[in-house]
Amino acid sequence: MSEAILKNNFIKIIFNQIKNNLKKLISLFSILIILLFIYLFYISLQKKNTIKLAEQYTEATVQFKQKKISESKLLLENIINKNHKFYSPLALYFIIDNNLEKDELKIIKFFDKILKIRTIDKENLNLIKIKKAIFLFNDGEEGSIIKTLKPVINSDSIWRNIAIKMMADYFLSKDQKTKANEYIQLLNNKISK
Repeated sequence: MSEAILKNNFIKIIFNQIKNNLKKLISLFSILIILLFIYLFYISLQKKNTIKLAEQYTEATVQFKQKKISESKLLLENIINKNHKFYSPLALYFIIDNNLEKDELKIIKFFDKILKIRTIDKENLNLIKIKKAIFLFNDGEEGSIIKTLKPVINSDSIWRNIAIKMMADYFLSKDQKTKANEYIQLLNNKISK
């Protein structure tokens, strides 16, 4: 019988706690529902923005095929400025591959803008740095190339060996064998470990 009384008292205590804190529980539940709706709205907005960028990218490629170069370039630059982790780099690569921008400084600024996108994962950022370095090889400014590749070389990235090899090849192409050998040695040390 005492067990039934304890169980009954326990139920009464729980019921009283719920009754006393009903307003707090309703408020907490309401806040959770509002946060859920905000999150779902944000996800929906992100999807709509991604679809819009995909449509703009497709439109830019169509404009390019129709020889409407300035319209295509404008759309692609707009996509770059949207800071999207997928479509912004893709737009830049399209500009470079099709030689739509003659101003190399502007392209370097586009690379820098894309490298600041926080949603791009580390390995993709390192790949973008490698592509920037390849672009910089055209003007041959050693300091810019080293500055771009150094973070990749000093990391444990999957792109590390490629960055080291690129630096060695760069210095070999400039007939700077001493500097090239430093990078070759760095690459050999990594491989032997």
